[in-house]
Amino acid sequence: MNCLVETTLTVNISVKRSLIFMIAGLTVFVVYLYLYIGPSQILYVLRNVNPTQYAIFYSLAILAVLGSVFCWSAAWNSILKKLCVDISYRKTYLFYWVGNFTDLIIPCATVCGELTRLYLVQRETKENYGALGASAITNRLVAYAIVTSGLYIGSIFVLFKHGVPALITNVFILLILGSTGYLAVLLFLAFSKSAAGYLTKTYFKILKVFRPKKLTEYYIKKTQHSMEGFYEGFKVFRENPRYLIRPIIFHALAYILGLSVFVLVFYALGITTVTPGFYIAVYFIATSFQDASASFSVGSLDILLATIFILYGISSGLSGIAVVILRSALFWFPLLAGFVCVQIIGAKNLVAVKPKDMRKSMEERKLGEKTVPLSESPTTNNIDLKTGKIFKIDSENQVESQEHQEKQKSLEK
Repeated sequence: MNCLVETTLTVNISVKRSLIFMIAGLTVFVVYLYLYIGPSQILYVLRNVNPTQYAIFYSLAILAVLGSVFCWSAAWNSILKKLCVDISYRKTYLFYWVGNFTDLIIPCATVCGELTRLYLVQRETKENYGALGASAITNRLVAYAIVTSGLYIGSIFVLFKHGVPALITNVFILLILGSTGYLAVLLFLAFSKSAAGYLTKTYFKILKVFRPKKLTEYYIKKTQHSMEGFYEGFKVFRENPRYLIRPIIFHALAYILGLSVFVLVFYALGITTVTPGFYIAVYFIATSFQDASASFSVGSLDILLATIFILYGISSGLSGIAVVILRSALFWFPLLAGFVCVQIIGAKNLVAVKPKDMRKSMEERKLGEKTVPLSESPTTNNIDLKTGKIFKIDSENQVESQEHQEKQKSLEK
């Protein structure tokens, strides 16, 4: 759990700044469409689109997006229930949309959204962060197992077919290598008790060469403790592998629905002749790029996809329109749906808050019902979270501080 917190909280990008990047990216993409594709080709494509066919298949694409997010949330919900965290599917679905909204705004490889979901579930259920951290670890491991399996299956259609552009082949190989390596590390941490120590030593040997100033005893201990959390967090599922069956099924369905969005959008435009390898390659490239870059993908990913479509022999006009429609279904619609869910659950302050403030709030919640020190000075401030009162304790354990009570009330508000 600490690993997730520390990774996420290093990112300090505001919603306003993300909007600026989105507007700039859209402007660049519009200029690209105008200069490199041309208004005449785009208008020609629009005039030849069947409105009825477009409406039917685009509606199905939106339903597929909604269904894929439901499957993601259902997989996570089933993991939570096995860890005795009781929360409804409706709440999980809403929280997943809010997390997805965060991932689309903040570029931190989906970790920010994961942290947001954990925070919201803890706020709803009052469960300890140990169980919630275990659910995040398990959910991520299952997700990457499905992704890696999909990449290897897709390689049959991409790497062993003639006529696939070299750029697509090279990118796909990099995705396979990266996903396989990451999954191997997760499995090593989840199934080997000694993995944390070994990986920590390896990591700090590399860090010593490139960033020696960051190498402190505190940082070493914190990193090893975070890695050890993978082994402890996966204990329930390591001892009961059958608990993973439902999450695996839901994750697989989510990826199939996500892939179907690409198929449905091309059918909406009357493009029915492309191969399965095309859909698989484009799907994994697009989702990987979007997950990594979030709001920075606006414009950059659009141009990349248009280039890939053209490399596959699709006309430039159709490529431009296909990208616009795809991105409307896979980025702009989820962004709008996530924003609506943020308003529904009243979490707008969460996505606008600075990372350091979120960290402070999460650490306070993580204290549970313990009485814990708030400072390390000779005269310490302690909080009893059962009563919500703060006590100022001197060497004789006396004197309640009215000032600290007022601060606690302000914090609770």
